[in-house]
Amino acid sequence: MIQFSYVAKTTAGKTVRGQIGANTRADALRALVEKSLVPTTVRTARKKSNLAKPKNRDIANFYTNLADLLEAGVPLVRSLELLVDKGKQTGLTPVLIDVRVRVANGESLSSAFREHQKTFTSFAVNILRAGEEGGFLEESLRNLARFNERSEDLRSRILGAIAYPAFLVGMGTLQLIAILVFFVPRFQVIFDRLEKRGELPLPTMFLLTGSEILQEHAIMVALTIAVIGLLAWTWIKTEQGQQLKDHFQLRCWGIGTIMRQYATSRFCRVLGTMLQNGVPILASLEISRHVTGNQIMSQAIRSASESIASGQSLATPLQQSGHFSDELLELIRVGESTNRLDKILQNAGDSLERQANRTLDLYIRLLEPLLLLVMAIAILFLLLALLLPILQSAESLT
Repeated sequence: MIQFSYVAKTTAGKTVRGQIGANTRADALRALVEKSLVPTTVRTARKKSNLAKPKNRDIANFYTNLADLLEAGVPLVRSLELLVDKGKQTGLTPVLIDVRVRVANGESLSSAFREHQKTFTSFAVNILRAGEEGGFLEESLRNLARFNERSEDLRSRILGAIAYPAFLVGMGTLQLIAILVFFVPRFQVIFDRLEKRGELPLPTMFLLTGSEILQEHAIMVALTIAVIGLLAWTWIKTEQGQQLKDHFQLRCWGIGTIMRQYATSRFCRVLGTMLQNGVPILASLEISRHVTGNQIMSQAIRSASESIASGQSLATPLQQSGHFSDELLELIRVGESTNRLDKILQNAGDSLERQANRTLDLYIRLLEPLLLLVMAIAILFLLLALLLPILQSAESLT
């Protein structure tokens, strides 16, 4: 039995709130009516859970298990019930219970997922929506499982590559702060004498300025950084901030190419799969544009669909956007002329993903020496700032 929260009105017009237990939302509505209440809002009661946040591994396993059950002919609601009842209790369990209730009450799976944005990303929701409308829900679930596994593997590789350099950078930063606060003031006499003579080196002047700021305004500096970080994080969640972030991701040197390849790969794979399952191209474009994960590219694809509605081919408006490679556009032209656009798009999606993975692996290998180089430059600057005044003082004595 599931607990539902409700808001209802009595026969006297008084508003009452409470909870009621029922197997489905429809049963809860009938029970309230039998109590002479007129329900205005009835929704699943959200209970506080001591379970940990769902892990990517648990979510990937859920996608795979649900796809297996659906392919075996088990109805969707029954499949969700089996996964809830037979599975181990994880942070995903309360979410699946609510999803099962929503699906049982007539919502689509993607719509139920959309209510749990902290667990299921917009990318997952749009992939499922494409699968539901195109008739390949099981394939969409397996694609999501593979995507989660690849994302987790990529995250592990990146963390493994930067763990040691990040540790060195972190410890070096703490040591630098300690030097600025406790060690640099001990040389103040030498620095003051050189400053009066106008012989204080430029690196030392920067070092002294940083030391004074940390000693006199440490709390203010920390608060300023925290406030700026919070405001930036809040703004980036807005639509304008999201668009600027997506634009920066596409234009950023090196990373922009990888982000564009991953976004294009998802678009090609979903669009090709929908076309293969007989979904009209305009409907396919409208759904597949949301899986890019980038608003700039999504808007470009929407503009392309408007051009297609007026009689143009797909390649021409995509080329005008400037966000798609010439190789992909040529493949699309070939696919349109040979009526094999679905297969060509799927193959192009796989090829783009492999290219992006190879480029990303190269960047990961370069990341460690780059961080070490930054650390070496910081140490060199510190040594110059401290030793140059001492050497100049020694020369003046001789």
